[in-house]
Amino acid sequence: MTNVHILGSGTPTPTPDRFGSSYVVETGGELVMFDCGPAATQKFARAGLGILDLSATFLTHHHYDHAVDLPCLLLVRWDQAVNDTPPMMVCGPQPTTAIVDELVGTNGVFRRDIRARIEHPASQKTFEMRGGVLPRPWPDFRTRDLEPGDTVDGGAWSVSMARAAHVQPYLDSLAYRIETPDGSVVITGDTAPCEEVVTLAKDADMMLCCCWDHQDGSEHIDECVAEGMVGTMCGPEEAARMAKEAGVGKLVLVHSTPSIAQSEPAARAVRVAEGIFGGPVVFAHEGLRLSL
Repeated sequence: MTNVHILGSGTPTPTPDRFGSSYVVETGGELVMFDCGPAATQKFARAGLGILDLSATFLTHHHYDHAVDLPCLLLVRWDQAVNDTPPMMVCGPQPTTAIVDELVGTNGVFRRDIRARIEHPASQKTFEMRGGVLPRPWPDFRTRDLEPGDTVDGGAWSVSMARAAHVQPYLDSLAYRIETPDGSVVITGDTAPCEEVVTLAKDADMMLCCCWDHQDGSEHIDECVAEGMVGTMCGPEEAARMAKEAGVGKLVLVHSTPSIAQSEPAARAVRVAEGIFGGPVVFAHEGLRLSL
């Protein structure tokens, strides 16, 4: 069975129960992460997932609410690994490769921490107790800058991608589709309604689509309007229209503001989306697990 774990389903605004974006697809004994927002590494552990089972991390774009926990994830994945642990892939739009090097390369921000863990006798002993054999290697991640139309073959799974319409030209943004033995999942990342994303999502079993806020100005302060995000993000109507046009099996609303995530606005978002889409709609909360 393939499971989808909602680790992060919030925005740049932290609340007690939502902050940033991060999702994990669990399939065939492997874990594939999409986005690595605030506290994603800890949320990963809270979901009962093993860091050494994480085969790949894909970033949709480099806004901090989607990528700020990447250095933590990289360091923990390296620190827990031993010599024969398969290297993890880190993929995303440019400049993902440069960012990873700037974080954990030999001249990276965390080089002092890494060097201490490689050279100090106590850290070497810990490494050996975990099954490692000295000398301890420097972090080694398989990085790749991706473009729309690229594919990544993970063996038991594969990932394809398309442009998502967000804040270009300042940041490149990608939406992803992962194919598993049990079906397909699309992760839109942050996007306005976008034909490329609709095409990517055609007949997918599940689509995780950003749902920033209601955009009709009623009942609650629309943070999407207040923060000038209209035209760069979807609300429930836009998410539902894309899901209907693509013919997906299930729509999951993610990346939601504190105002729409309240009980009544969230229920209204589901009603609105169901009325347009006509299929099952889920308003995601952090810690949710869905199965294909």
